[in-house]
Amino acid sequence: MNVVTGYDKMSNDISTSTISKSISKKEKEYLSKTKKSGIKKVVLNDGVFSPNFLPNNISHRKQEIEHLLEHFLPTRFQKYCSDLSLYGVTGCGKTLVVKILKDALSEGVENTFYVFVSCEVNSTSSAVCKSILDQIGVKWVGSSVSGYINQIEGAISGKLLLLILDEVDLFLKRRKTNENLIEVFSNWDNCVLVFISNDPGWHDLLKDHRTISRLHLSNMIFEPYDEYDIFDIIKDRAKIGLAETSFDDNLLREISQFTAQYNGDARVAIKLLHRSAEYAEEEEDEKINTPHLNKAIDSLEVDNKLSFIKTLPPQHKVILISIYNASKNFKNPTIDAVYEEYKRLVRYHTEWRKLARHTVEVYINELETYKLIQRVVGKGRGRGKGREPTCIITTFDVKKFEEMLKR
Repeated sequence: MNVVTGYDKMSNDISTSTISKSISKKEKEYLSKTKKSGIKKVVLNDGVFSPNFLPNNISHRKQEIEHLLEHFLPTRFQKYCSDLSLYGVTGCGKTLVVKILKDALSEGVENTFYVFVSCEVNSTSSAVCKSILDQIGVKWVGSSVSGYINQIEGAISGKLLLLILDEVDLFLKRRKTNENLIEVFSNWDNCVLVFISNDPGWHDLLKDHRTISRLHLSNMIFEPYDEYDIFDIIKDRAKIGLAETSFDDNLLREISQFTAQYNGDARVAIKLLHRSAEYAEEEEDEKINTPHLNKAIDSLEVDNKLSFIKTLPPQHKVILISIYNASKNFKNPTIDAVYEEYKRLVRYHTEWRKLARHTVEVYINELETYKLIQRVVGKGRGRGKGREPTCIITTFDVKKFEEMLKR
């Protein structure tokens, strides 16, 4: 497939009947192979390795849970408590703990709504409002944010709303006007706001001082897991997700030591354990070993963004290449520089229709949403000479991108 155009001369169509026949054939081959070789499954429950899995036992977070329970307990009696900011490094259990507490606090309570919204998934004010309405059992109507806000306000009248915004920094970075929604909620006496972020300085993204002054924020930090904490976490998952004889403590120590040195993210350790087990199954081994783990580590370090780039529509690819080319001439190219390079590229390719500048900006916004680029807003005031232009920075491995272009 051509990297730039995404055009493939070979047909890529397949009928549903062909898929069914293929599944049936491969299923028979797999069962025959398993029966013949006597292979035992290593992974018994894939679900326990999912990022959305909520375990019955939460390791090394007793102190944080007790503190949060004490803080939120008044909400079970429809009493207001101060807004809360939770922060800590990625994979330290913030979201897991809050999700479990949300479910526990809501049991047997009628006059308090406990709502969790992922701002990574719901990155616009409209999406956040719709998620809230869905969770409080109100069918949203219309398409305006103000209309959704009125629906929420009406539904919680005489009640209390505890609203948890996970990855709030992403929400505020996505669009400046998103701050307006937080300002609205901060004005309500019957709304408790809980913000979760990896960035302890996320509130610096709030530019309106009125919003900041209305938030009665308490702060709580989640300390990162060490290798011993990670060992306990993945051992709990291994016990309920893997065959009993497929792993041992030495393997789990290897995973926990690597993860603690890598980034301390417990989710990475769980992913490595799961992927290692899958490699063991693929190689028909009944026990996970170090080579399986090494393969899992290699797969973890592959830049998945490049695989995603290959699936982008042609115009997105051209714009991304324009950004890449412009960055070779300018360290941090502006939108103007990118558009000039884009026009130069399409001039020599009649199969590409030249897009207007504002349309290219829309596509650039989408590339930022995909986390392939990052825009750095220039400093200064107003729109005059004193303001520096917005620059664009690539966030993928440029060397690997160059290799992909050559191929």
